[in-house]
Amino acid sequence: MSRMTLNRYFLKLYLKSVAGTLMMVFGLAYLVDLIELSRRGRFDDISFGTLAAISAFRVPSFLEQAFPFVILFASIFTLVSLNRRMELVVTRAAGISIWQILAPFLFGSLLLGIFATTVYNPLASLAQMHSAQIETLVAGDRADDNADRTPWLRQSGDGVSSILGAKAVSSGGIELGGVTAFVLTDDGVARERIDAPRATLTNGAWELADPVVTVIGQPPEKRASYRLPTTLLPEYIEQRLADPNTISVWELPSKIEVARSLGYNADAFSMRLYTLLAKPALFMAMTLLAATVAVRYSRLGQSGPAIVGGVAAGFVLYVATFLAQALGSNSVVSPVLAAWFPVVAAGLFGATFLLHQEDG
Repeated sequence: MSRMTLNRYFLKLYLKSVAGTLMMVFGLAYLVDLIELSRRGRFDDISFGTLAAISAFRVPSFLEQAFPFVILFASIFTLVSLNRRMELVVTRAAGISIWQILAPFLFGSLLLGIFATTVYNPLASLAQMHSAQIETLVAGDRADDNADRTPWLRQSGDGVSSILGAKAVSSGGIELGGVTAFVLTDDGVARERIDAPRATLTNGAWELADPVVTVIGQPPEKRASYRLPTTLLPEYIEQRLADPNTISVWELPSKIEVARSLGYNADAFSMRLYTLLAKPALFMAMTLLAATVAVRYSRLGQSGPAIVGGVAAGFVLYVATFLAQALGSNSVVSPVLAAWFPVVAAGLFGATFLLHQEDG
């Protein structure tokens, strides 16, 4: 068997393992998310088909976050399987080093990382946007059990001061979903509350559709529309209210440039961009971590420690990555450093451990 044939064989097994793991994670995530949506009171009168569509659009975004662990577990499962069938033992006995064995795995991880960043991320962002739009259309005027996490903006226009919050942002900050606004008096005290499923930014004002207006001391009043003056720019609104995870990797550079040209802090979007650019290297680092616990020969029934070790390594890397992203998004450290440090650290740890394990 030639080296190229062996590499293709290992790569084929690895990609099959990734596809199988991905399908299992997708099915589990879809089931859990569908149950969670059904549990919410705001979706009681919505058909199951609509719920299924919302969940189907939401799951790809979650799956994108789980991709590194899919790579980790797929690598572990493939290497453990090769060990059980004695294929790794025979390969190494033929004089092939561990680095030559891992080459097709690392190549496959690199290709998957590039695909995840350049193709899958835009599709997942688009799906997430459609999910938010559907959710806003069918349930935007109902109370949300996550309303306490709604971001808020202070605004003014035509002598009217108000505070605005929204659960969804689209069209570059021009359209909002799940809108709540408080109109303030000159003393800064709320005198009106407006709840609307949608709001559109026009010339110097928000046009709120089908709002419920509650004036202090009076019962709520349903109106056809409500005009709320503002001087906010769409770029600022998207920068403050939009979730960076819902923006495609191809759109992030222009968003960062516009935000900085207007004097806004774009570190959250920069952190997201550099995290996506580091994803191919992260996938390769996950494969190296998997190799540290799965390349040694283990008999049937003795691979449990390898899987536990892989889970532990993945969990530690996840915590480190989460902390680094929080620091980078809040301007504590450089977004470039925050995005690449966990990846480089994991890669160096895996390579060092393998060198010690193989060469002593």
